Amino acid sequence: MNKKLYFYFCLCLFVCSTVLLSFGSGKVSETSANSAAASFAISGANIWDGTGQAAIRDGVIIINDGRIQAVGPRASVQIPKGATVISGEGKTLIPGLINAHGHVGMTRGLKAGPENYSEENILAHLRQYARYGVTTVLSLGSDFELIFKLRGPAGAQETPRATVFTAGRGFTGKAGYPVVLPGNAGVQREVDSVEEIRIQVEELTRQKVDMVKIWVDDHWGHYKKIRPELYRAIISEAHKRGLRVMAHLFYLEDAKSLVAAGLDGMAHSVRDQEIDDALIRSLKEKKTFAVPTLVREESTFIYAQPPAFLDDPFFGRWIAPEIVSQLKDPAYGARVKADPDFSKFPGQLKMGQKNLKKLWDAGIPVVFGSDSGPPARFQGFFEHRELELMVEAGLTPAQALQTATSNAATALHISGNFGTLTKGKRADMILLDADPLADIRNTRKINKVWIGGREVN
Repeated sequence: MNKKLYFYFCLCLFVCSTVLLSFGSGKVSETSANSAAASFAISGANIWDGTGQAAIRDGVIIINDGRIQAVGPRASVQIPKGATVISGEGKTLIPGLINAHGHVGMTRGLKAGPENYSEENILAHLRQYARYGVTTVLSLGSDFELIFKLRGPAGAQETPRATVFTAGRGFTGKAGYPVVLPGNAGVQREVDSVEEIRIQVEELTRQKVDMVKIWVDDHWGHYKKIRPELYRAIISEAHKRGLRVMAHLFYLEDAKSLVAAGLDGMAHSVRDQEIDDALIRSLKEKKTFAVPTLVREESTFIYAQPPAFLDDPFFGRWIAPEIVSQLKDPAYGARVKADPDFSKFPGQLKMGQKNLKKLWDAGIPVVFGSDSGPPARFQGFFEHRELELMVEAGLTPAQALQTATSNAATALHISGNFGTLTKGKRADMILLDADPLADIRNTRKINKVWIGGREVN
């Protein structure tokens, strides 16, 4: 074979092998996904930027290399030559939603457990969040070492998915709630002494967790609750090492004790009774934020009869049909109703809503979270339902959305990159076909989602 023919033969082999390797690795679609991070503009949309300001009518936003270069009214923003222009006419652009209380990796179908915790499952859940416009999530207390490999935004060669932050493994008392519940064995850190706590917090410090989580609950007296001296020690040890702490709580008196000890964030609403002025004063003094997780309360009773959303295309589009069938099975509803505390659950939701409105009106920082991720708490869909329940509680649509954008970013100390559609921030955005400020259910009318300037498929 002469040199010229040999050259073309080698070139052909190289091209063919490259194509085959691309198909074999599943990376072909990544090329188009990555190219979306180049310069583009959305023109003509109403832009609600998450800062609390009024929406920009007939706005333009410029994205370059995954970040916002400019945003403003059409008349004041020049679109660069060569930029791809996407029409936003008749649409509304909002920041991606930030969930400050979610869980990833533990659930497959309607069952949870450490055996499900894998890179594949974590990524599947983060992509599920992304499809629904939940572009960032704090996974709060049920994560193992594997999460630290995936923490943060998707890599350049990954399919776009939600950015994930983590609290690693959270704390409870020895044989306490919720480690005794199905699927939780070995998940939470069970502690019974201050010395154990020092060792465990030191490990969390090494892992550089984004938050520390404590469960302080006995589920209406059915299970053991972590002792106050232990949760105080956790908060103290975490603060010594520069870590912040959120707590699952239920009772007003526990909330008061935790906040007095320096708790940084309430991971749920108080649900046993109406909050009082003493707690509000303490929250203000300690600068503690509050995450309502109303949809978590709804999930405790909503499946007693098949809820209407099981037939909602926005729900069913990304949920396996066999899961829907299980939830519609009368036997599933019967198990829900058989809970000895079933009659209390609707009241817990109403009390949580009442306390949310009271906290908001008092000026306490309210931060969006859903507690989605455990069985039958569906990642992505539940965040949109949480927004509805917040509006039902008395917040305006703009206020509810603010909790899920700038408020959440501020509380999680990530506002330098996330939470608003302002110059320099990551381009995490949702383009909606209708205005959510007019009707919060319009957050479901998703046209496109971008994470770091890359379009989610």
